[in-house]
Amino acid sequence: MLGWISYVIAVSLLLGLAALALERAARFSRRPTRWLWGTSMIASLLLPLLMSSVAVRAPGLSDVVARAIPGRIVALRQITATGLSPSGWPKASAAFSAAAADLDRVLQTGWSAASALLLLAVLAGRVELSWRRRSWQRGEMAGVAVHVSEDAGPAVVGLMVPFIVVPRWLMQCPPGMQELVIAHERSHLEAHDTHLVTLAFGLLICMPWNVPLWWQLRRLRMAVEMDCDARVLRRGHDVCHYGKALIAVGERQSTTTAMMAAMAGSHSLLERRIRNMLRKETRYARAAAAGLATLGIACAVGAAEISPPNSDGRSASQAFAVAAAILDRYVGFYQLNDRAVMTITRDGQQLNAHWTAQKAVPLYPLSNTEFAYKDGQISFFTEADGQTTALILRKYGVDMRMKRIDAAAAQQIFSLGPDRRDRPKPDWGGALIIRQ
Repeated sequence: MLGWISYVIAVSLLLGLAALALERAARFSRRPTRWLWGTSMIASLLLPLLMSSVAVRAPGLSDVVARAIPGRIVALRQITATGLSPSGWPKASAAFSAAAADLDRVLQTGWSAASALLLLAVLAGRVELSWRRRSWQRGEMAGVAVHVSEDAGPAVVGLMVPFIVVPRWLMQCPPGMQELVIAHERSHLEAHDTHLVTLAFGLLICMPWNVPLWWQLRRLRMAVEMDCDARVLRRGHDVCHYGKALIAVGERQSTTTAMMAAMAGSHSLLERRIRNMLRKETRYARAAAAGLATLGIACAVGAAEISPPNSDGRSASQAFAVAAAILDRYVGFYQLNDRAVMTITRDGQQLNAHWTAQKAVPLYPLSNTEFAYKDGQISFFTEADGQTTALILRKYGVDMRMKRIDAAAAQQIFSLGPDRRDRPKPDWGGALIIRQ
C-alpha cells in the first residue's frame, strides 16, 4: 500500500511538472492553459490505475518467456523502463513484515476517512451556498440577469445551471466597471469553468493524500482565471481599465467564494494575473517556449515510464526468511523448451534465476514454495522425498511448467548456444523493452 501511494505521488509530481513546463511554454504564445492542468489531474489518477491493471497485446518483445506465450498479452506495468517492483527493494525482517501489514490497514482506513471528510466538507459548502442563495435578490447588471447578495461575489456559482452572483456594493459602481465584471463572469460561464473546477475537486476527493494533486488544483484555478482574463481582453476591453477593475474587486472580494469561479482571488494571484496581462514578448520567447515544451514532454514520458509495485498486494517488506535447506532443494536447472533453460542458484539466503545468456534476477520469497519473479511468480513442486521436480512460472497471465533436468542435459542445451532472439539486445530505454 505504501509503495503504491509513493508510486502515485511520484507520477503525479512528474505530471504536474510537465504541466508546469508546458504552461510556461503556452504563456509565451498566450494560449489557454487550464486544459493542461485539467489533463494533468485526470492523468494523475488514471495513469496509475491503467499501468496497474491493463494489459495490451505487444508482439515482437525481446524476452524468452514472451515467445512461449501465444499472442503475447503483456501488462502495461511490465513494459515500463523504471521499476518500483519488489525485485528492486531490499528485503526486511518478519517483524517488519507484520508492521507493514498493520500500516497498510491504517493507510486504507485513513484514506477512506480523509475522502469522506473532504466529500462532507464540499457538500457542506454547497448546502451553505444553497441556503445563502435564498436571501439573494434577482437583478440586472450590464444587460445580464444576476443574483444580488450582501457580500458574496462577483462569481459564478451552481453546478447544473451556473449563474452570476454579484455583491450589492457593485450595483453602485460606474457602468464601465460593471460591464467589465459581467464580461469576466460571462466568460467563465461560456468556458464551463465551474464544471472544470468541480471535476477537479471530485478527483481530489478520490485521493486526498496526494499532495501534488492539491498543488495541481491550485495551479488549475490560477490558470482558469488567467485564461478568463485573456478572453476578456481579446474581446476589445482596455487592459488598464480591466486591471483597475480587478484591483477594485480584489480589495472587497468576499471570502465565501472558495468553491466558485470568482473574478478576483488572493492578492498574490491578483498580482500574477496583472503581470501576465502586461507581459510583453521577449526576443527569445520562441526558443524558450520550445525548450519548456520539450522539458514538459520529457517529464510526462518519465511519468509513463515508471512501473507500479506488483499488483499481488505483497511487497519486499512482507517477505520472510526461508530456511537454507529448503532453498537448496530448488537450486538446479529447469527446461522451458529445446533452447531455453532457467537456472536457479543460491547466494546466501538469496535465490536467483536467469535464462540462457541473460542476466540473473533475484527471487523474493512469498512462502516456502512461492517466490516473486520480476512482475511474475515462481512456484516450486517438491515430492515427498524432498526432491524438487518442477516449477511453474506465472507471467503474462499464463502458467508455464518447467521440468527439472540434470546438469548434463542443461550443459547439452547450453552447448547449442542461445537462440538469436534470446541474445541480449541493446537497452535503448524504450517503453516496449521488457528488462530483466
